[in-house]
Amino acid sequence: MGSLCCRPATVHDEPTTSVIIPRSHDIDPIGHLLVFINPNSGSGKGVKIFKKRVASQFEKNNISYELIITNGPNHARNVVLTHANLHKFNGIVILSGDGLVFEVVNGLSERSDAVKVVPSMPIGIIPSGSGNGMLSSVFVTKGWTLKNPGFLKQSVVVATGVKPEAQPVNLLHVQTERKNVAAFLSIGWGIMADIDIESERFRSSLGSQRFVAGAIIRCLSLRSYPGRLSYKPYAGKANFSQTPPFEVYGTSRCDMLSVETDNSMRCETPERRSKDNFWRERHLINVPDLEDTLPDDWISIEDEFIGVYAMSLSHIATDGPYMPLAKLDDDRIYLTFVMKKDIKGKFDMFKMLSAIETAKHLELGFVKCIQVSAFRLETLDQKSVIVVDGEVMDARKLQVTSTNLKTAVFT
Repeated sequence: MGSLCCRPATVHDEPTTSVIIPRSHDIDPIGHLLVFINPNSGSGKGVKIFKKRVASQFEKNNISYELIITNGPNHARNVVLTHANLHKFNGIVILSGDGLVFEVVNGLSERSDAVKVVPSMPIGIIPSGSGNGMLSSVFVTKGWTLKNPGFLKQSVVVATGVKPEAQPVNLLHVQTERKNVAAFLSIGWGIMADIDIESERFRSSLGSQRFVAGAIIRCLSLRSYPGRLSYKPYAGKANFSQTPPFEVYGTSRCDMLSVETDNSMRCETPERRSKDNFWRERHLINVPDLEDTLPDDWISIEDEFIGVYAMSLSHIATDGPYMPLAKLDDDRIYLTFVMKKDIKGKFDMFKMLSAIETAKHLELGFVKCIQVSAFRLETLDQKSVIVVDGEVMDARKLQVTSTNLKTAVFT
């Protein structure tokens, strides 16, 4: 038990390393989990953590699991998207960073049964990647440490425990010209996106410290980008209510799975992209599609930006409380931006980035912070990149809207 000497197999028409682990218990397991390990995330320590800390706890607590070691981008997404018997699992456990969480959330949201499976398929996270914003945001609400070794130890206790709860976490809808995407953490353009993407070359050597190196490099060679930012200010709760936690291995999850969805109000608007109507039905406010004219009650800014960064959770990393006000189950987006005309020079950006660790960046006059229900971002150059939950989007324009669709995370 716990060995990762698995035979190559073919699962869902994709080559993978997968195995259903036999158990020594004679009684039925308390639950069944789908486990993904990204062997390349962070410093490549996911497999080692599983062998040393996780497998034995699953055995001890009588939890069965199916293990998949991912072999490249979108592997986990495709597995959860096409898995015909996904309902047999009580949850999904991920040993990686936010990147693999993003894949799994989007694979679930693209399924035909997404309205049921997204909120009822909880995700357990054991950090082995360089970005752990989702898990950090969850832990801080419980009062648990964000510093290792306690951070890793507690994540294993939660993911392998016999009575974990699943805490609902709101999702954002990101619409580009080509597709619809679910986001749980952040949307970035400009300096924050550049740091994230350009520091990738330091991933294997520096792990999470790659962001520090990337920040220094980017501030020393500061860029600005022309763009148009439009937003709908947050005006209070609409079609939104907070959802209580449920038991991962209990009957409350079964109750969620059995809820019948009401299709009587299903949107009949023609779709430009796959899942357009699915997402329109989840919006907390009425918004036009990305291609359509914005209403008069939106505010637009066209200028030179140093960066735009929007958050739906509190933390971008264990040491990054970027938006302390954000809740896990929230109905708004926290939009921040810095314009070139508002800063004096590179030192201002050094000051901002170094202040994130204590959340004092929000006290700086040049950092604008607005609560919104939706926003649209249009880049007016050909070089900059937009990232969603740390993943590069093939888009020059996108629109982000708050929704009532929620994933859930083990706590």
